[in-house]
Amino acid sequence: MESLSFDLPGISPVGLDLIAMLNSPQTTVKQIAAQAKLDPVIFGNIIACANSPLFHEVNNTTDILTSLVRLGQREIKRIVYQVVLRSAFFHESTEINTILRRVWQQSLTANVFMQKFVSAVPEAYVLESQGHDHLECLGLIHNIGYVVLLVNHQERFLEFFTSSANLSLPEFFARERSWFDGHDHFSAGNEVLAAWNFPVSIREIVGQYARHSGDFHGTYPALHNLLRLSRHVIMMTDYNFHPRKPADFWLEGTEIPSAEVDYDQIISDVRETVRSIEGSFA
Repeated sequence: MESLSFDLPGISPVGLDLIAMLNSPQTTVKQIAAQAKLDPVIFGNIIACANSPLFHEVNNTTDILTSLVRLGQREIKRIVYQVVLRSAFFHESTEINTILRRVWQQSLTANVFMQKFVSAVPEAYVLESQGHDHLECLGLIHNIGYVVLLVNHQERFLEFFTSSANLSLPEFFARERSWFDGHDHFSAGNEVLAAWNFPVSIREIVGQYARHSGDFHGTYPALHNLLRLSRHVIMMTDYNFHPRKPADFWLEGTEIPSAEVDYDQIISDVRETVRSIEGSFA
């Protein structure tokens, strides 16, 4: 199995450094502010969010420090991850870009669903503080391995997706490994996150989320289950990207919360939020 390159051209060095800073408990707000100023898109999104009705009542601000204090660490992470990672899912080829945008929308939807679900049904999954921190980005990054596969196998990437659409999910994932020289988006995602200094606990989920809960070896089995549940729900929406068969693939071996859940309402909220987020980038 050949080693992979993690030079993803769509991600700005400033954004990547900012993600690394956000993953370090030693980073100060002033350091985050100084780094955010170097990227106009990140800077603008932070200011815009801080001036939204959700975070202020009277005075608008263009001061980055004031904005960061208003937002708090988790909201800052959400903004940075969305802005930085979205740019990775872009390609000059129209055909490849169409694939990447669909992968991104599925990832964004998974991220939003996981957060909405935990907020609506807090008793369903008991998460520690770091587990809640992982909620800000897990959905966004769980498919980042596809961008790594594209960078390392550009000549085969498009053909794989155009020839594999009618496979079942187990066949699709098995074909990934054979098509891309022993790598799939699970292993590629785990490796690029290691290169970016993400915590081991989140890499465990990204690398193993295709496994049943009984086969998962990691720190946060609840988050592993929640990601799989999100993928099942997404199969029933327009945001689904992977094959839809078998229909219960993501429920097999997944521990379903016993709490009563209004999935229709959560899905409706998710659709609205995803449209709002994507609209902010238009």
